[in-house]
Amino acid sequence: MIVQLKLYGSSKILSNKDILDIQLPNNSNIKNLRGVLTEMIDAKHSKSNLKSLAKTAAFFNSTNNIINDNYKLKDDELISIIPPIGGG
Repeated sequence: MIVQLKLYGSSKILSNKDILDIQLPNNSNIKNLRGVLTEMIDAKHSKSNLKSLAKTAAFFNSTNNIINDNYKLKDDELISIIPPIGGG
């Protein structure tokens, strides 16, 4: 299945597009998505400051509701990833 991941903030380093298509096994959930993102970051962006992105980001569905790690994804679903924002 494919999930469309809308990128915000520092997650935009993952692609030159605003939406990234992620291939996942059928019946995946947000926890599975976090795992795939971690592998992607480790493989392609290991020298960036994104190491903890997959673990610390919030995910939202198309109705802008926060979704937890058990949320069951649907094929071709649009999910947004919002990285944590730090301040001082």
